[in-house]
Amino acid sequence: MANPKGNILLVGSIPLSSTEEVFKTCGPLLGNDVASLPDGEVGVRMWWIIFVAYQTFHGHPSIITLMQPKHGWKPTGMDDIFSFKLKPGVTSLHFDKLGYAEEAIKSYQAFRKARDEGSIAKGVRFQFAFPFPQDATFLFFRDPADHAAVEAAYEEVLGREIDQIVKAVPAEDLAIQFDVCTDLLEATGEYYAWSRPETVWERYTGPLHRLPRRVPVQALLGYHFCYGTFPTKPALQPKDLALSVKFANAAIAESGRRVDYVQLTVPIQRDDDAYFKPLENLKAGDTRVFLGVVNSDGLEGAKRRANAARKYLKDFGISAECGFGREQPERIPELLRIHREIADELLK
Repeated sequence: MANPKGNILLVGSIPLSSTEEVFKTCGPLLGNDVASLPDGEVGVRMWWIIFVAYQTFHGHPSIITLMQPKHGWKPTGMDDIFSFKLKPGVTSLHFDKLGYAEEAIKSYQAFRKARDEGSIAKGVRFQFAFPFPQDATFLFFRDPADHAAVEAAYEEVLGREIDQIVKAVPAEDLAIQFDVCTDLLEATGEYYAWSRPETVWERYTGPLHRLPRRVPVQALLGYHFCYGTFPTKPALQPKDLALSVKFANAAIAESGRRVDYVQLTVPIQRDDDAYFKPLENLKAGDTRVFLGVVNSDGLEGAKRRANAARKYLKDFGISAECGFGREQPERIPELLRIHREIADELLK
């Protein structure tokens, strides 16, 4: 299979009470307009990399927890977030598991059940996303001396968990997505006080040459590039799409296998030509491109953003700016209907 047939991509997080509710809500409303459906990243995974901090880093025998959220695991702001450091003398470490494989295998069973019952259209795949190595580690470990060891350990266990998933989920039923956000924020040199923009590219492309190759070619592979939604959406207003295009081009060229889709974020404020002009430099080839033109201003706002983008990229699918994790659960059906309306209006 070359690339997704769907015109709509759901990035990942959907703030409903269970995976079962996600599939039974999203499946009927989107039908075959999606090539794959995520499990909603429910529970602790709703807060993206907080899942890794809470489940894997916190309490590890080689790691000191310097700070944790005041009320358990869920942060209230950037000054109330997990922070870690390796214990003195630790130069390498090992993680037994992340927990993603367990979550994915359990969610796939719910996916199959929903599909068998008719809630999910035939041919739609099960989608599961992972934070790329820098994304899962850099925010929490602020001493550059710790980065190499932590990133290597995370990449190693992530590789094992991808292997577990592809053994349990048939490749023709699977879509694997890598989420890339922290890399972009760090590359700007403007967001993190401990950023190392001079080495961020090397730390991004290293895993790019290794992890995607573990995804079988019969499965779909995609990348989501964004600037975050916490504590604001976006966490940093990008100047334009140039960095996203640079990162996407590298993913497409250097993953060592077919890349089926890339998703690029579009903040609600951006319908200006300057933001989209770097799309001229996107070397997508057969890779399907999704642009995050859907936002809280509905069809008219999406039209403005899509029309501006189309000056520089004629063919693309649509998505929201990022996941729905910060939305109110009662708004999800409405947001999904907006996706369908926009896809019908813009793409058919």
